[in-house]
Amino acid sequence: MFIKQINWKISTVLAMTTAVIMGVPLAKNFSRLNATSPELKSSLSLSSMQTLKDHSGWIYAIAMTPDGQTLISGGYGGFIKIWNLQTGQLQKTVNAHVDAVESLALSPDGKVIISASWDNEIKLWNFTTGQLIQTLKGHSDDIKAIAISPDGKLLASGSTDHTIRLWNLSTGQLLKILDNKDWVTSIAFSPDRQTLATGSENGNITIWSLTDEGNYTLMQHSAAVHALAFSPNGTILASGSADHSVKLWNFKTGKVLHSLNHHSADVLSVVFSPNGDILASGSYDKTINLWNPTTGKLLNHLSEHHHPIWSLVFNPEGTILASASGDETIKLWSMPHPQPLVQKAPIPITNRELIQHLNQQLYDTIDQRWQANLMLKNLLIYQVVLNEKGKIIAYKPFNSAAVQEMQKTAPLFQPDAQSSLQSFAQFQVVLSPSGLLEVTPWEGWR
Repeated sequence: MFIKQINWKISTVLAMTTAVIMGVPLAKNFSRLNATSPELKSSLSLSSMQTLKDHSGWIYAIAMTPDGQTLISGGYGGFIKIWNLQTGQLQKTVNAHVDAVESLALSPDGKVIISASWDNEIKLWNFTTGQLIQTLKGHSDDIKAIAISPDGKLLASGSTDHTIRLWNLSTGQLLKILDNKDWVTSIAFSPDRQTLATGSENGNITIWSLTDEGNYTLMQHSAAVHALAFSPNGTILASGSADHSVKLWNFKTGKVLHSLNHHSADVLSVVFSPNGDILASGSYDKTINLWNPTTGKLLNHLSEHHHPIWSLVFNPEGTILASASGDETIKLWSMPHPQPLVQKAPIPITNRELIQHLNQQLYDTIDQRWQANLMLKNLLIYQVVLNEKGKIIAYKPFNSAAVQEMQKTAPLFQPDAQSSLQSFAQFQVVLSPSGLLEVTPWEGWR
């Protein structure tokens, strides 16, 4: 890794270009990093790339369509809003409930929106038309959480009436009522549909078998369990609690794998990225934390919201995280993608001396030809791929601020390698508003 303070002297038009050029190695001392590991993101600061505004009260729930093109939001006032994520425009508002919408879900085919409210009702809506399909009644108090089984056949709902109800999603028929000892505050299906997890106001998590009707309780939280999520492979259960912690469980053994304690208030939402490499948690402390669920390491701390973070959702590719807040906004965050830019290059550069040679060669070029006057408002992060001759094979912006910079300013520097199928090395480049430049080998040797 190399960190250098730069004296910026050229116009802002060259901001993105200079960052790309400086994406070549500027250091003589290196630290070994794995290009596919989310640990890379631990030192990066992300900024939101878009903010959606139209709600006039707290936003309690969001959901995303299976194609990742549309976002559904609900909150105070009982409204459901449908957003086009390509344009950021509001497409439709549905006056759905007489009280706040606290939980939302979408059928796996994206055709049905399910909303649950403080008015004790669950409603099913036609996604295309916004028309009401059916109202499910039976709960006698606020419905705190709903979840749909992965096969789309079951709907589970949890309420402050101390019950969990299982419904046939296609017919609306009530199939079963499970009694709980306290308010049901969170709910989640396992990916294999064999298990339902529910969280309670008293801090307990109950694991219900949907095949043999057995259940058992995990007791590690000291306050209400506001959020639950299974990892995509079904091996880890994440829970977020009013005790300010996120816990990662082997739910089959009841063992706590990690207890994550970086939040300073209630944890209100937890969600895994589609590949399971990142766990996001949102809190009443107004922040979002990104974690490596394998190691329990904090990767990022996002703090642009001004009120509690009630709901989080990833798009299907894992490239966007959406967050809903009590500040009446939804923010879209560009997630760094862990896969290397050059997928087919057969030979990663592993020779340390060669990397150092490339470093010195290109450092000298940059030092002689380039000084930049960057009036940056946000941190810019880039991923750059070089061949053994020091030519740029490919590059891309790696955070939302860098994406926006590229959209505003056409790149003046292009990849100049003749082929992408050659020896390569990857680098991470960070430019901060303070003028600090950080360049780190991404994958240079094994």
